[in-house]
Amino acid sequence: MSRSKGINFLLPTIGSGVGQVAFGFTGMLLGPIVVIAAMLWWRLRQTRAGDPDAEVLRFREFMANTGKDAQPNPAAPAAPAAGAAAPGVAPRKPSFDDVKARVAALEGDSLAQAERAAREALARAPRDAHAALEVALLVRRASPAGGPLAARSAAAAQAIALCLANGLAPVAAAMFIEALDERAALKLDPAQWEALGRALLARGAHLEAAWSLHAGAALAGDAAAAQKRLVEVAGKAAEAGRPAAAHKLYETLLAKYPDSQYADFARAELRAEEKKLGKG
Repeated sequence: MSRSKGINFLLPTIGSGVGQVAFGFTGMLLGPIVVIAAMLWWRLRQTRAGDPDAEVLRFREFMANTGKDAQPNPAAPAAPAAGAAAPGVAPRKPSFDDVKARVAALEGDSLAQAERAAREALARAPRDAHAALEVALLVRRASPAGGPLAARSAAAAQAIALCLANGLAPVAAAMFIEALDERAALKLDPAQWEALGRALLARGAHLEAAWSLHAGAALAGDAAAAQKRLVEVAGKAAEAGRPAAAHKLYETLLAKYPDSQYADFARAELRAEEKKLGKG
């Protein structure tokens, strides 16, 4: 028992004895009550005045709370490492130029291994446009112009179709320009040719856009729409300040469809574009 606790125990006993001597039996009963009340009053006064024991208790409580605040919260997410993608954010897919540059740097066994890996990735995710794009570029790298046309055109058509289906029309347009030499062998449906042509037109590739848009309409058996697409793109080329492209498209229309309902209009526009070219 500590010294302070011993004193606290003896004081009521002493008070009882003093009360009995001074006031008899009644004092013996009242003495401890008076002493306890006095002790409580004194303790309260010491606490308000800065009792050391009370200060120690308050300090311990403060340190305990501070320690709790300083400990890591297991429920709080850890901060992402430098360079890592934020939680819930998908990593950025490589651009067409990124994939093309990486493929161009491959040689020999590395090229063959990369093609096998890309084909395996596409087999696991048949709707992955980026995997199809990588396969198409790897096939072209492994089989340059003069090699098997069917493999290159099939891979390019698959990549273009998947890019269009996944909302990557600009990438589809870039892949078409890459495969321009075998464009006639690409197997796409009319809607895909139309979507591809619009993407090429947005890119400013007027001749390629006209070829694609015309192919889609012709494949659908709509000769009037095919002619209209040539006139439309020729007009866009003229507006963009490309008289040579506009001139070529009007010439193509007149050569391919001499009896077109747009023939007279095309001849007038053709003369206008020739004047522009003459001034140039």
